[in-house]
Amino acid sequence: HLRVSAPPVRFSSCFDESLGLRKTRADHRRSHFTLAKHYRLSQIYLLSNISRMSTLFIEMPSGVAGDMLLAGLFDLGADALRVQHDLLALGVGPIRLTTKRVRPSGIAAVQVDVHAEQEAQWDQRFAATHEHGNQPHDHGDGYVHTHETLPRLSLTKTTAAPSSAHRSYGVIRDLLTAAPLAERVKIRAHRIFRVLAEAEAQVHGVSVEHVEFHEVGSLDAIADIVGCCLALEQLGVDRVIAAPLFPGNGFVMCAHGRMPVPVPAVAVMLARTGAPHRQIAHDTGELTTPTGCALVTALADDYLRLGQELSLTSSRVGYGAGHKIIPGQVNVVRVSLVEQSTLTRDQVCELRCQIDDSTGEQLAVLMADILAAGARDVYLTPVLMKKGRPGYELTVLTEPSQREPMTALVLSRSSTIGVRYHLVERTILARRTASVSVHGHEIPLKIVTLPNGSERAKPEADAVLEVARALGLSFDEVQREALNAWEEQQQAPL
Repeated sequence: HLRVSAPPVRFSSCFDESLGLRKTRADHRRSHFTLAKHYRLSQIYLLSNISRMSTLFIEMPSGVAGDMLLAGLFDLGADALRVQHDLLALGVGPIRLTTKRVRPSGIAAVQVDVHAEQEAQWDQRFAATHEHGNQPHDHGDGYVHTHETLPRLSLTKTTAAPSSAHRSYGVIRDLLTAAPLAERVKIRAHRIFRVLAEAEAQVHGVSVEHVEFHEVGSLDAIADIVGCCLALEQLGVDRVIAAPLFPGNGFVMCAHGRMPVPVPAVAVMLARTGAPHRQIAHDTGELTTPTGCALVTALADDYLRLGQELSLTSSRVGYGAGHKIIPGQVNVVRVSLVEQSTLTRDQVCELRCQIDDSTGEQLAVLMADILAAGARDVYLTPVLMKKGRPGYELTVLTEPSQREPMTALVLSRSSTIGVRYHLVERTILARRTASVSVHGHEIPLKIVTLPNGSERAKPEADAVLEVARALGLSFDEVQREALNAWEEQQQAPL
């Protein structure tokens, strides 16, 4: 559930069951959320002493591509002309952005096209010599639109035809490092390309340093990524929250041939980052491109998950349109500027029972079975029961929707003859996951945002123990190295 804080927000539109907009009234001066059917709305009021941060909320019911997110940020208020000018800092020549107003299924949105006619010169300076067939990174064409346009942006045009040569991750990394851009812009852009490079490295079985991009290495894809980072900086965005991604369904032709959706790089990024995603049953083709997936998974500090409530106050809403017609859906990304409390509220079901006639081994197996069944947590508390018998109180925290199956599991696999339950509200810190490499071993981290906006990281203990044993080091040494690696990654994720 998404809870929106006071003052009350008017909701003028909604998504239907096919995840397409069925009605709307555009009003970009007010905060009008149109949310998927999965998100029921309720209103809460926040205390004034809770810390808030400037946050971008991304919704992608029809997938996401780099140009769609960039267009949405322009609709939100980022200056396209300034972004185009700042892209000159990359030192690859002029990159021309063309923006226009469109109306996919009657929804007012911005559409952007990126032109880099000097692609051949870029190839000559930086690229490898072998080629593959090129796959467009953006969505196909076909939206009905009006002739109302944003200012058309144009820089010096060259006549060289674009190429499809590969660009290595190292070249792009060095290009960003040398560019005279704002530090946060560079950090975000580095992080996005790093996520892409790690995914490609896993797909092709090579080291990150030997990764070579094809479609994602084109200048227009680079402009999408760096352009989004520039736009976020203009808008003063501190955090990013994303709704679940929709990869799509079917097949797509790419540089490697005909591939099932999601393509390998997208599948790996979703798996590595743990980003929530949902499958569409009907054939849509590719909805989330590698560029779009990398942008969302690298930038997102948190995700809106089923059953979770986020305390948000909205100020502006923008829509970025793709170029593809998807039957039954509106191919737009919606981005909202919101203020988010660093404290998140959700609801869990708490199950309890007392047990005084089970052995320690039996209780250990019971707890393992409960966790394997999907409980959020389970623990035992020593208690003194009637007739002076020592026993344990079993407490299980689970999703409210899982109360009945979890109760049945406890009753069938323990000696108790009754289970009590009640719903409890809780306040939790905003959290996200990440991973670091310690001597070539991946260690996942859980990262929370404190009320003052700072972050605290904790390496997963099981992973730390496994790496410590593999390297012959102590638990504390590996944990300390993991935290040091995370701190260095925050400063300059190269």
